[in-house]
Amino acid sequence: MIIFWRLLLAHLLADFTLQFDIVNRLKRTTLHGMLLHCGTHLVVSVIAVWSWLPQPWFKLGAVSINGWWALALMTVVHFIVDKLRIYSMNEMGFKDGTVSFLVDQVLHFYVLFMIAPVAVAGPGELLGEKWIGIACMLVLVTHFTTVLVYFLEKDLFGKNFPAFDEKYFLIFERVVLWAFFFAGGYWWIPFAAAWVAQIYFVKRKRIIDLSGLNVALNVAIAVGLGLWTRYMYYGYI
Repeated sequence: MIIFWRLLLAHLLADFTLQFDIVNRLKRTTLHGMLLHCGTHLVVSVIAVWSWLPQPWFKLGAVSINGWWALALMTVVHFIVDKLRIYSMNEMGFKDGTVSFLVDQVLHFYVLFMIAPVAVAGPGELLGEKWIGIACMLVLVTHFTTVLVYFLEKDLFGKNFPAFDEKYFLIFERVVLWAFFFAGGYWWIPFAAAWVAQIYFVKRKRIIDLSGLNVALNVAIAVGLGLWTRYMYYGYI
């Protein structure tokens, strides 16, 4: 699963961390924008799995597909999936909300799983390389969660994308809470609990106006990813 986790990290970086607002707007309105977005995926993926590109990854009938062709296929499918999502919203009236976002991501993850060679050599291999997995968790707890919570609040409350201060304040809060799960022994428990209490204090004092759902989701996702990260790092919770 080493290649899968590296491709997953590349996808998360290209689809969230490196998909700036201007790129997101361009890909929804122009072919050049979509090509730029998909090209970013290809470049980051090539860098992530460079050593494995000449090797065969899977077979289509009797034809052996190496890493280069697999990434070319991934890029084409990514282009098609994103284009279909935009078409469904612009021409078919589908809502740009949580469901479309999650379906889009599941399809991308599924493609990565299908093209990546799977070799389970021993215990723990499903988690891939420790630091690649932890880097995936970091992107999930930062930019991925920002987008997910935005879509949920947009669907439920009609809320706009968070302003700069709210966006990065919440990213900071989540990252600090997530980081406490690296603490040795049981020290992570009081540290994390104190930080969660601080987050709710910020909400109560209205330092930044946040909904109860927003705070609950941020805490729950950071804790869930923190536990998963702790298991990756130590091999236990």
